[in-house]
Amino acid sequence: MGKTMELSFGQKEELGYKYVWDLLEPVCPYGVKRLNSEGFYGPDQREELEKEQDNVGFLLEALQSDGFRLLALRESLQGLKDLSGSFLRCESETLSEVELFELTALCRRLEALRQKAEALPVSQKLTDIRFVPLDGALKVLDPSGGARPSFYVEDARSEALRAAREAKRSAELALRTTASGPEREHLLAGRQEAAKAEEEALCAIYKEMSEALRPHLPALRENTAAAGRLDACLAKAMLARRFGCVRPGIGGEELILRDAVHPLVAAALEERKRAFTPISLSMPKGVTVLTGANMGGKSVAVKTVVLNLALALSGFFVFAKAAKVPLFDRLELINKDLSDAARGLSSFGGEILRFNEAAEHLKEGGLSFIAMDEFARGTNAREGAAIARGTVKYLSDKNAVTLLATHYDGAAQFAAKHYQVKGLKKLSSAEISSPASENHGENQGYGSFPAHGLDALRRIENAMDYGLIPVETEAACPQDALTISRLLGLPEEILAEAENM
Repeated sequence: MGKTMELSFGQKEELGYKYVWDLLEPVCPYGVKRLNSEGFYGPDQREELEKEQDNVGFLLEALQSDGFRLLALRESLQGLKDLSGSFLRCESETLSEVELFELTALCRRLEALRQKAEALPVSQKLTDIRFVPLDGALKVLDPSGGARPSFYVEDARSEALRAAREAKRSAELALRTTASGPEREHLLAGRQEAAKAEEEALCAIYKEMSEALRPHLPALRENTAAAGRLDACLAKAMLARRFGCVRPGIGGEELILRDAVHPLVAAALEERKRAFTPISLSMPKGVTVLTGANMGGKSVAVKTVVLNLALALSGFFVFAKAAKVPLFDRLELINKDLSDAARGLSSFGGEILRFNEAAEHLKEGGLSFIAMDEFARGTNAREGAAIARGTVKYLSDKNAVTLLATHYDGAAQFAAKHYQVKGLKKLSSAEISSPASENHGENQGYGSFPAHGLDALRRIENAMDYGLIPVETEAACPQDALTISRLLGLPEEILAEAENM
């Protein structure tokens, strides 16, 4: 794992990472544990990441060629129960009858899973997903091989158990024909004594079974770990098939995305019968500046880049047609944070403190990825533009790949790359000033806007091109604020005053 390769719950939710994680469908607790424990792969884990990618890729191919049997294998994963606690207890304690019963059932299910997995051609290609036979464990837990639906220790397991059960059965048989009196009391006492002897014999057997099972715990753990990794990789493969995700290339110092998509935003747009505009860009070491007007899609572009980067470094295939991702030592996201208010900080103050932290991390060595969305927007325009431009210059020669989105002119002066959101298409004056549609429709994800506001927002969406284009570093930011304000219905008196300034 990288040096500071972590995202908070809030960051994962805001980026859409949690949304993607929730789309996964692991079916056994070991798969869930595997996914929860993965985190991000760092520079020293390239081999492990590529193994994970290989497994997902092989399973994705198998879903196409042998999907029916692979889904049947997945059904076998569903019956597995997490008995990690019983494994741990077995190392030093005597397991209960219930625990031994559950372990017996788990061993049988794992054996059935192993046989199904070995029958699939793809199983020979998978790395670190190997099931070992559990004959030894089953011989301890079910020596007769009866595969009973319930747990039962046979009389032959010990002489003490055989004698106790015979005495118990004899007393019970006699009690059927003895209605009352001292003889019945004697039989009841005898049955109680036999039952106690049976319990003592069983406890001794449970102790022996627990001790005999200990050498087989590594095999049990190996198989449950294999089941977890298989479940997790299969969940990633099914997600990749569902959305047409691709395997990203790994390595180098340039982040490249071609036709990348943000699935959460794409799903929201689809509900409104609109399509997400894929984004393409290459980000070398240094600073890539992304400019565009407000409401032009800069924030969505930043989230699309960071989300797909985070997914790639988690062993997922990415929502793009092609991608190449460096193995970063750290991810630094400098954006608004609700915790800043709790600390008595403005959004501007919080941004500056987080930037200082990121700058300190640069001194630790390794390659950083830094994303900043509208950095320094919390101060006045003149000072904000100066800070943004100075930030780009400061980071231009650092060992980091940085993405800075801004609407400030001149911020890209020292950038390695400059992209712009294409922005509003040319509109006629009639299109800009036309009254809102009378067909109010339903609120399609715009919150509590009035009907005419909804119509205006739809008109902006229809007129906006959210694609990215490379431009010269000195290219000015698009000036669409007045047009957008007019489309949203800002009073003409205000707009006329602004145009005359």
